[in-house]
Amino acid sequence: MPGRCAQCGSKTYLGRTTIYTDLLEIRNVPCTICQECDHEQIGYQAQSRIDKLVERAAKGKLKDRVVTL
Repeated sequence: MPGRCAQCGSKTYLGRTTIYTDLLEIRNVPCTICQECDHEQIGYQAQSRIDKLVERAAKGKLKDRVVTL
């Protein structure tokens, strides 16, 4: 949820980002973005989904290297 940036204390807004790992490109990840420093923070639920996707990719269970949440 929008609030204050953990790095600079400015206001944040809801947005979407792309995460790049060695195994995957994960698009449309929900996050909060700082209005001043552009710091992106991913919430617990989205991070949990990302972790599961990376784990599946490491086991060779995903067909594509690009995934959209």
